[in-house]
Parts: sequence; C-alpha cells; structure tokens
Amino acid sequence: MKIVLVVVLSLMALLASVALYLDSTERQESHFKTYQELRDSEPMVKGWMPSFIPGSAYDIYEKHRVDEGRVNVKFRFVRGDTAQIEASCTRQIGDDPSATLYKCGHRNDMVSVRLSEDGKGEIFSE
Repeated sequence: MKIVLVVVLSLMALLASVALYLDSTERQESHFKTYQELRDSEPMVKGWMPSFIPGSAYDIYEKHRVDEGRVNVKFRFVRGDTAQIEASCTRQIGDDPSATLYKCGHRNDMVSVRLSEDGKGEIFSE
C-alpha cells in the first residue's frame, strides 16, 4: 500500500510540475531600451503589443501571455507625445489630475492607458 501511495504522490507531483512549466512558457516578459528596439521585436511584430505606444517611449517593460490577449506595458515617454494614442483611443475622465486616461481597442480586447504628467505611461488589459 505504501508503494502505491508513493507512486500516486510522485505522479501528482510530476503532473503539477508539468502544468507549472507549461503555464510559465505562456508568460513572456521583455525590456526594451528604445521604441525602435520594441518596434523590431517579436512582441510587436506578432501583434502582442499595441501599435499606439508613443514613438518617444523608452525604458519599456512588457508582459503578455501568448495564450491570451492580455498585455501590460510600462514605459517612459516624452511629455506631449500623445498623438498616436489620441488618434486610436478614447479619452476617459479620471479622478487623478496628474494623469490622463484612455480606453483603446487592442486585438479583441480593450486596454486602459494611463499617461502621467511626469512622463510615465502604462498600458494594461482590463
């Protein structure tokens, strides 16, 4: 009976390890120093990243899941470089006067964009 229990527990541990491994391969994270690096990257070419990220963006960190349309991008940008976002998105009313909020379509999902007066931006799936 002990042998059967050890085998069952070992199989359960193996299956849990495989599931965790497969889940981790679906999550991708990247860092790009410049918008040009991002533009030439796999996440942008494959459409995982929104195309309305400001061209002045730098120090870009992105996370996405390959199996879902969810994305999270944090970046710095030159204040005032909002033309791409304003052309593609709808401005929202927020309660933080130091940030401008937008809702945008990305793939088959809606994302929120938050641009702070201090030049920090974030794009995230809802």
